[in-house]
Amino acid sequence: SGAIKAAETVQGDVRLHAAKVEGIVPVRQIVNDGLILFAQSDYELAAQRFREAMELQQSVSADINDSSTLNSTDDPSSPGYPSCWKDLDSPTIGFDADSSLTVECINNLSLCLLYSGQMRAAVHEMESLIRKDPCEHLTEGMAFNLCTLYELGSDGEECTKRKKRLQRVAKRFFLHDIGVESFRLN
Repeated sequence: SGAIKAAETVQGDVRLHAAKVEGIVPVRQIVNDGLILFAQSDYELAAQRFREAMELQQSVSADINDSSTLNSTDDPSSPGYPSCWKDLDSPTIGFDADSSLTVECINNLSLCLLYSGQMRAAVHEMESLIRKDPCEHLTEGMAFNLCTLYELGSDGEECTKRKKRLQRVAKRFFLHDIGVESFRLN
């Protein structure tokens, strides 16, 4: 309770600073709002915040991709090279976020849904994100959490099938950094 109050105070200060500096709400701030709401057991509003953060990330990314055209030079050292292309290899291109923020949002959203009694929706959200880009979104933590949800919501045989399917996706996309223990197969 004391920690939540302290977090709310800090988050209030961040809001004031962000409004003065940028005039827009950073994605991390929305995620932090969701975390505070989650800690207060307001799962429905927390889920809305996590969805809002993911949508904002996607819209910022789409805006950058739409406004960039190759009409100058392909040489990054050239003065005509668009500055927005210099970090195209960054995993957070177009996002005011850490590279793991999308996965963090979906994991937290899934927890909100699970705690609200919507386990199937939680599984669907996680699987949908993985389908969009397995290389970016299928992480060790995501695999572990999704397999945990499979265990909670499926019988033994169905659970094993789903875990093995997820493991095949990881192998197909050469995601060798995901340890076999993440899939929780015995």
